[in-house]
Amino acid sequence: MWLHRYQVKDLIVWESRKRQGDLRYRGTPVQIYEDFTQEVLEQRTKYRDILSKLYNLGLRPALLFPARLQITLGSGAKKRFPSPLEAVAFAAG
Repeated sequence: MWLHRYQVKDLIVWESRKRQGDLRYRGTPVQIYEDFTQEVLEQRTKYRDILSKLYNLGLRPALLFPARLQITLGSGAKKRFPSPLEAVAFAAG
């Protein structure tokens, strides 16, 4: 499906995440995928290992567009990392 306004796309993606993937249109399940360029996908792939490590540490990581890691700490504070190397150093220390 093509959307003319990014705001509509953002609402659809938000609703899909809110429903944890159980999104339906007229009773038929619908799956939503982000459409990234090859360059953005390559950048995001570099974070894959550190994301799983952070999940295992009990942190709440999120990958922001195009490829910036954000971690929500237990206090609610948010810390951002512009590169995977900085995130690895944070997880190790």
